[in-house]
Amino acid sequence: MKKFMDWLQYSLTPAVQRFTNRPWVSGFSAGIVKCLPFILTGCVIFFYNVVQPYFPNILPNLGDIQTYTFNLLALLVSFMMVYQLMGSLKHRGYQVVGGLTGICAYILTMKGTVTDGIYSVTWNRFGPTGIVVAIAIGVYVAFVFHMIAKLNLFKNNKTIPEFVQEWIKNIIPIFLTILILKIVIIDFDVDLYPLVLLIFEPIQGIAQTYVGYLLVIFIPVFFYSLGISGWTWSGPRNAIFIPAQAANVAAVAAGTATVANMNLTTSEVCNGIALCVLGGMGCTLALNIWLLTSKSRRLKTLGKVCIGPSIFNINEPILYGAPMVFNPVLMLPMYICTFVNATLVWVVMRGGLLNIPTIELAMVATIPAPISTVMFTEDMRGVLWWAVAMVLDLAIYYPFFKAFEKTVLAEEAAEAEKLTAKAKKTAAVEG
Repeated sequence: MKKFMDWLQYSLTPAVQRFTNRPWVSGFSAGIVKCLPFILTGCVIFFYNVVQPYFPNILPNLGDIQTYTFNLLALLVSFMMVYQLMGSLKHRGYQVVGGLTGICAYILTMKGTVTDGIYSVTWNRFGPTGIVVAIAIGVYVAFVFHMIAKLNLFKNNKTIPEFVQEWIKNIIPIFLTILILKIVIIDFDVDLYPLVLLIFEPIQGIAQTYVGYLLVIFIPVFFYSLGISGWTWSGPRNAIFIPAQAANVAAVAAGTATVANMNLTTSEVCNGIALCVLGGMGCTLALNIWLLTSKSRRLKTLGKVCIGPSIFNINEPILYGAPMVFNPVLMLPMYICTFVNATLVWVVMRGGLLNIPTIELAMVATIPAPISTVMFTEDMRGVLWWAVAMVLDLAIYYPFFKAFEKTVLAEEAAEAEKLTAKAKKTAAVEG
């Protein structure tokens, strides 16, 4: 076990951290994360709309705010993806211009039509359905700008005014980016939008299987137990989550939704209903509850300090305070609970025993369960399955908690004995 833990701590974890810190990887993840305020704005409007129908004469309808934030997500990603990649690649002078070029490129990719001076494009290509295409376009634009930046044009050239150099440095990548897309999309009449979605379809298909669903949930938990933040995986996960939930919403609107054809690998299921992350990644609320009953003063105090955040699915305090990171006794129940809870959710939703969320509330994961469970599923049976998940987690964590408590109590007893001996020695000297 010691060799395995040493390998995790000194080989695997540093290697993963080096990989996630690579400019292309970190920039990719940040490009989506930076769009979260727009997603959360739409979520706020959803909560507002729960109350608004009861006071229609007092509270105005704010649905358009959600329409023009969340439903423009792909367009926002096309800018932010380039902007963040240019920053992580150390080409900060290209961030704004590159981002604007990303928007231009994405609008061209939409392949709209012009009739009597009116540009028309399918509305859903602006929103979450197009996020994968926006990511692909953002990476493409960033790559062109990166290659031009590496040429280091006008190095040590003082004969051309600096502002003219900046114009040329920007004109060349803008021109090349749009020219290539123009040739492909307009001259060769290629619609890249469905083509990119088709390429991504196998990934989405695998993610929506039971095994893919478990992996999408479990991989961040595994690395979280090694101290690597779950936010590291937000980029690729959201590239799966957001289009999948958009497809669910579209199926409901079209009247074609069935339990069999609905996606479960969405943020609403994996995070929002809170059953798969009860207390935070690794389902640590159960451990926090056991800590409140501990005979150890340190663990009981830790439980009291951490219970508030844990209820809201925030578990960094307990993760690093216990600690659970690199602690094999507490890492194992994190994995088991994640597997059990995720499987429970899959079974009850596929079995029609709990509604599959059909609202878009991506990245809202801090609402306490079972409130969040009922809110996302719009199903009171969520309370029952929350209770089942809670009991299972308590049962799984208990033996590991007792083993951990025994170790801590032994440490505290040894420390107390050492302090007593020191006090007696001091008293003897003074006497």
